[in-house]
Amino acid sequence: MWYSISCFLLMVVVLNVANAQPLVPALFIFGDSVVDVGNNNDRYIVVKSNFPPYGRDIENHSPTGRFCNGKLATDFTAQTLGFTSYPPPYFSLKEKGSNLLNGANFASAGSGYYDSTPKLYNAIPLNQQVEYYKECQNKLVEIVGQSKASSIVSGAIYLISAENSDFIENCYINLLRFYSYFIQACFLNNLNILAKIYMHWEQGGLVSQPCLQWVACQLQSLSLALAMNV
Repeated sequence: MWYSISCFLLMVVVLNVANAQPLVPALFIFGDSVVDVGNNNDRYIVVKSNFPPYGRDIENHSPTGRFCNGKLATDFTAQTLGFTSYPPPYFSLKEKGSNLLNGANFASAGSGYYDSTPKLYNAIPLNQQVEYYKECQNKLVEIVGQSKASSIVSGAIYLISAENSDFIENCYINLLRFYSYFIQACFLNNLNILAKIYMHWEQGGLVSQPCLQWVACQLQSLSLALAMNV
């Protein structure tokens, strides 16, 4: 899934090994549980992971909101790019605007390209994540000015990982939804979201859909659905 991105980043690092600064000014991340680092922690939502055993192998050995026991692929991406910290969850930065200078993570477990996907769990839709990104841009302007903010935004790397919740909640659970229509709707929403972000990015990446049975968020979704006899 991340092989092509990893190879690209490795080549960039080799070519810039003498540079002590991060290779890009910022890293912005959108998507679902595969890249969520804690945006659901303080939300009234079923799908979250701020409890053990999540996080047991990360630095402080405590849950962070990541749906894994340690680091996510995006954490390793940030390290490879030369950042000394990971893009933090945007909703932990509401009163800490200066931390936005190196980017932010807008991902929310349970989200997806399809507009109705997040409604079951009150997750943050991808379209809304893009709106928060625009809000983030305005904060950057307030902190460093228009010119510097534009430089950060245009030079940043953007990563999007979504679609898992779309398939689980709209095809595997909701069997009444027509598969072909759903695929078309997801594709159109995907293009719409990319168009909104593409106005600002120069380099970015899309992550293909991983094996669904290994996504912790989706295991929670399936368990809940079975308990509710959906």
